[in-house]
Amino acid sequence: GSAGVAAAGWTKLADAVREVEAAAPELLEEYDAAKAARAAAGRAASDYEGDELHGGRWDWLAFVNRGVAEPGFRDEAPVAAALLERVPRLMTRAPFGHAFYSALGAGAAISPHTAATNLRLRVHVPLRVPEGDVAMRLAGEVARWTVGEALVFDDAFVHETWNRTAEDRVLLLFDVWHPELGDDEIEAVVAMLAEAGRRQ
Repeated sequence: GSAGVAAAGWTKLADAVREVEAAAPELLEEYDAAKAARAAAGRAASDYEGDELHGGRWDWLAFVNRGVAEPGFRDEAPVAAALLERVPRLMTRAPFGHAFYSALGAGAAISPHTAATNLRLRVHVPLRVPEGDVAMRLAGEVARWTVGEALVFDDAFVHETWNRTAEDRVLLLFDVWHPELGDDEIEAVVAMLAEAGRRQ
């Protein structure tokens, strides 16, 4: 959690993660309200389009999707938006950057996989964790979520998640540029990605 990030010397990131952890009850209320509002309006419950890695339901309410901010999120989820905007080096401008409310449905699983890059760290801030067998295996070690206690990890290592309970597991997920990258290195990566995009 934030204590581990602080121990690594990444003080600014630790402060931001601590602020999100402290807001966990308010964030869960916001997520539940946003989901209910979508249902009442007849809108899709999720911004995510599934792929072969995922079995069962995995709902997203996305603030950053593939490096691009979703403008409607601030209206749906102003608390999360304000907190995420204060996270130093939130990963944007890169197709592997995300920030979203993540609800892994009852009985759902995400198969073992790795991130496309080790240029980021991924942060999970748990908001609702059902009792029972709901966990993540990262680099061979099982990690379990505790409400309000962040997991901060390098998802370039092989990882998988599962929810073998009857309720959704809900968290706020966000990616940050790896704290060991310099600002000049981040800008060089962004420029390289932009140039690659132009050549496609």
